[in-house]
Amino acid sequence: MKIKPQAPEILRIPYASFDVSVLPSNAREPGSDAFDNAVLIYFAAKYAAKNFDAAVTCSDGIIRVLAWARGGLEPKAYVVGLLQHRALAEALPLLETMDEMMEDADIAYNRGICLSEMGRLEECIEPLERCLRIDLNYGNARVGLGVALARLRRSEEAEQVLRQALAAEPHNNFAARNLAAVLANLEKYADAVPLLRQVLATEPDDPTASLALGECLEALGPDHKSEAIKVYKRIMTHFPNTPLADAAVAGLNRLASDDLHRAGADKPRLDAIMYMQSTLERFADLPQQEVGQIVLEIARLGQSGLAVNDPSKRYHLKTLPGDFSGLELVSMMHVGVLMFDPNAKMQTGLDREYEIAVSLYGDKR
Repeated sequence: MKIKPQAPEILRIPYASFDVSVLPSNAREPGSDAFDNAVLIYFAAKYAAKNFDAAVTCSDGIIRVLAWARGGLEPKAYVVGLLQHRALAEALPLLETMDEMMEDADIAYNRGICLSEMGRLEECIEPLERCLRIDLNYGNARVGLGVALARLRRSEEAEQVLRQALAAEPHNNFAARNLAAVLANLEKYADAVPLLRQVLATEPDDPTASLALGECLEALGPDHKSEAIKVYKRIMTHFPNTPLADAAVAGLNRLASDDLHRAGADKPRLDAIMYMQSTLERFADLPQQEVGQIVLEIARLGQSGLAVNDPSKRYHLKTLPGDFSGLELVSMMHVGVLMFDPNAKMQTGLDREYEIAVSLYGDKR
């Protein structure tokens, strides 16, 4: 059975709460050198009797004591163990006391990261900044500070800090990944893309960086569309049945919608209207369950992308006879989804065509 190391003891005693009668009569004035020395001797002796070592400081009206068993783990090693086991709430009081008692870059960094992991973002900034004042070259602290600023939506500050971190450590993928996210948030997509390529060059199976690259390429416009499609399709292949795959499908749908808008310019697409009219008539005679199966099959087929502007490219369905163009299938799916949920928000770019088709279908009936 593994014995858990004995935890260090910490005390934070305001001067006003300390019983000065335990000190020599000439050392009872809080704030005096005699008081500080007497307090140190008092606690050192008290803990020595328990076979403990102790560190004692007196400042800012508070006596701080950190004591640990001789032969056991020193406080710094003990608190690192707590952090490794995600015992954040247990680690924080130790980190706070140690950080107040000593100038140690590791302690300041771990305190800041602990607060950040606990969601106390505003509080984590100061210890991370202090870590960098103690050691300007503490790269992880700079990255941690940049991430915290980004989470606080202080994007411009985060960009500056993360650029500094990456300049100091050009191959730090954690810094590159987070800087890319900040740049994308600031709509600096062209700056984000090379950073994401850098990450994926050494971590090709990083799904988050892959999705971010696809979205940045998509945002850069038509010149980058083909690569964005490849990235999205790769995500769907390598990470099926995940939220990331769903996001990749949504990206492909957006790109298809953009194609439809460009092809139709400001005019409604008459071919889409015709396909929708035909679908309205066909689906009116089918049981709802059968319509649902058709829509589901088209949606699955669409996960690999549909050539909506190439009528020569044909597709087949198991649920319907015949062959269909990509635009015909998208039109069919648009109608089918809205039959089930009239308030659904479609991403096909065919809302206007649908309204016209419904109007014409109603007039025909």
